[in-house]
Amino acid sequence: MNKKANNEGSIYKDKNGLWRGAVTLYCENGVPKRKYVSGKTKHEVTEKVNKLLNEVKYGNYTEPSKITLYEWMNIWLDMYCRGVLKQTTVINYETYIEKHIKPTIGNIKLCDLNPMIVQRFYQEKFRNGKLIGKGGLSPKTMHNLHTMIHTSLDKAYKMQYINRNIADFVTPPKLVKHERKYFTVEEQTELQKYLPNERIGMAVLLDLYTGLRMGELLGLPWKNVHFDLNGTSYIKITQALSRIRNPDKNSPQKTLLIFGTPKTSYSVRTIPLLPEIAQKLYAHRLEQERWLSENGYPDIGLVFVSQNGQPIDPRNFQKTFKCMLKRHNIRIINFHGIRHTFATRSLESGMDIKTLSRLLGHSSIQISLDLYAHVTDQLQLEHISNLEMFLK
Repeated sequence: MNKKANNEGSIYKDKNGLWRGAVTLYCENGVPKRKYVSGKTKHEVTEKVNKLLNEVKYGNYTEPSKITLYEWMNIWLDMYCRGVLKQTTVINYETYIEKHIKPTIGNIKLCDLNPMIVQRFYQEKFRNGKLIGKGGLSPKTMHNLHTMIHTSLDKAYKMQYINRNIADFVTPPKLVKHERKYFTVEEQTELQKYLPNERIGMAVLLDLYTGLRMGELLGLPWKNVHFDLNGTSYIKITQALSRIRNPDKNSPQKTLLIFGTPKTSYSVRTIPLLPEIAQKLYAHRLEQERWLSENGYPDIGLVFVSQNGQPIDPRNFQKTFKCMLKRHNIRIINFHGIRHTFATRSLESGMDIKTLSRLLGHSSIQISLDLYAHVTDQLQLEHISNLEMFLK
């Protein structure tokens, strides 16, 4: 067996064709101990060996048998999540780790973790997991918590800290499918009558005919709006506005408004505008320029701004939207219902599901099918009914 020296580590290929590596570690009593890693390629094993050597060199190495779940979750978050996942996701994970994992099962060693421990943890969180008030975590939060735990343990398994991912054997609470609320044609027509006189009217109108997520709408910059009043105007979605928990725990400001990337890579997209919508949006641009100049506010480049010329807080926008509906005696739904309204009208008008999925920025057609099955089922019934004429 041909072994190749690598400082204090060695890399070799065994008789089964698997690449292996070994690093000499020294215990507190000075006794040498060999740590082994393996992989399918020499490059993979070399990376693992170098990682071990660096950890030993800088005093960051911890014997896998001693690592607790809490310690591992923080290692995983710092090494494999920051700079890779969206900032909002990382901050949510930090909260899950500090508020839910650490006080409960965080001190359990990775090697001692078993499916029953995690299953009981899920059950307790589902019953009494709320940080504020009484009650349990929502199925959606439980799903996110399970995703985090499963992903982190999967990485621990691949790094050979554990011999299996015990999250594979745990059943999280099922996600509850809520009824998608959207406006009927009559409600949409009624709403559109009042929009010209509403402060957020243009924002609502644009969303009724593009189906943007709220963060995408409020984060839309003018540079991504392309006017061609004699042809096809369009908007490009490349960023979204959101409110996140301030990562600076010493700051008196608990939350921050940030511009980030859209929900997924599929959410970066181009959406054509109807000529009438483009004309109204162009008029909105001219009016905004006049208003900013008269009030001495700087132009921050956003299509929609607050009354002081700054980005609109999504929470305030949601509140303003609901107050507008209440004022005009229109059924109150969340602003996300505008997105569902756009999708429903699009399908009712004959748009195919693949095109709709692209416009909505879904990562797969299946997501669109699952979300709007109620519409497609009704349309199928109507199309089948149209065949009745051939029986006469």
